[in-house]
Amino acid sequence: MSRKTSRRNFVAGGLAAAGGTLAAGALSMGGSSGLAFAETPEKTAAPRPKTPDEALAELLAGNKRFVEGNPQNPRRDSVRRIITAEGQKPYAIILTCSDSRVAPEVIFDEGLGDLFIVRVAGNTASDPILIGSMEYSVLTFGSILVMVLGHTECGAVKSTVEVVTQGKTLPGELDAVVEPIEPAVQAVQDLPADQQLDAAIRRNVSMTVQALGQIPTFSEPVQSGQLKIVGYEYQLKTGKVTPV
Repeated sequence: MSRKTSRRNFVAGGLAAAGGTLAAGALSMGGSSGLAFAETPEKTAAPRPKTPDEALAELLAGNKRFVEGNPQNPRRDSVRRIITAEGQKPYAIILTCSDSRVAPEVIFDEGLGDLFIVRVAGNTASDPILIGSMEYSVLTFGSILVMVLGHTECGAVKSTVEVVTQGKTLPGELDAVVEPIEPAVQAVQDLPADQQLDAAIRRNVSMTVQALGQIPTFSEPVQSGQLKIVGYEYQLKTGKVTPV
């Protein structure tokens, strides 16, 4: 076992234990229902979608405003800042890439306290700390939608394609970024070279959605209709998000 792999396994193990403790604490707050929602003034949550479908519609409506150049820039003033200082209740979790061009509050035209953002290069969810972060928002804030958001021309996926198809080696800890993406690239490597990147980006999103759906913290509320997990891709040139 290499030094890097050993260190990552050690860190992952510690994070998994910490995540379990966090989830247990959140569950204990919720009593017999198993879900705990933060004590938040009602005014901080308005306007909050009531169902996962309403939450998705809210995001897509905001993206439409962004694409058309008519953003409302809602809930970003000093009043909202003071209100959300008392507590938060984000209705949606966005798992997206660290890319500087993909800013969820901007592309969905949302404000302070609306979205719980988890960002990592390549928008993957293999690390326990990423999963735990999303679990925290579901268990503690009652978030009702998880969106895995990839984007065109993703550098992390592009590097993974080079690793898988050309045997390229990466410096530092970059192998930890590409390893979770490798299965998606391997699934599409029989396609023509000029199609592999776009196909791998979408496959990476869909595989992440599938993996999240198998986690009990998410699968149980999904089955009961309290939560929805969806995959979308952000188009850098147009600003539009499209389903994967």
